[in-house]
Amino acid sequence: MNLIAALAVFFLMAVGVAQIVGRTIFDFAIYGYIDWIEQSSSLFAFLGIAYVQRYGSHIGMDLTMGWSPSIRWKLQLFGVLVTIAIVTVLIYATFDFFLRAYQLGDSTMDIRLPTWPAKMMVPLALSLLWLRLVLQIFGYLRMVAYPDAEPVAVPKLVTIEGQVEEEIADALGHKDAR
Repeated sequence: MNLIAALAVFFLMAVGVAQIVGRTIFDFAIYGYIDWIEQSSSLFAFLGIAYVQRYGSHIGMDLTMGWSPSIRWKLQLFGVLVTIAIVTVLIYATFDFFLRAYQLGDSTMDIRLPTWPAKMMVPLALSLLWLRLVLQIFGYLRMVAYPDAEPVAVPKLVTIEGQVEEEIADALGHKDAR
């Protein structure tokens, strides 16, 4: 899904360049450009969510880095349990929103594109995130039981120093320098 999201970003950038070049040089515009961009933006906005959750790449702070591993894993588990409750509610609400758009035949204002495919992306992507969170719950339960075990199915907690070392190794082309 993350690859699809990345390809969508690339495609939308290419379409944007074509729109700008077409309008300024050739006096040509892409028919329904704004509608197409609005509807396809749900691809890159939502399809990468589970990927980001897997690697812990979302924006946040970890104030617990200096705490003992057993406490950190318990707090992480609590955070994922709260998140899965919120995501469950969001899946239900966004699916209802998609279903209403589908049943009413909702469309865009300009060229009358149906809006339900874009609205379907949200509960689909949130469902993938939900599955990722369930997997992480099992991973965190394992880490709570065995705090010194190698983390599996959970984002690894990396210190600032470790992150810098990984970025330097990556920049130098050494994948496993650590």
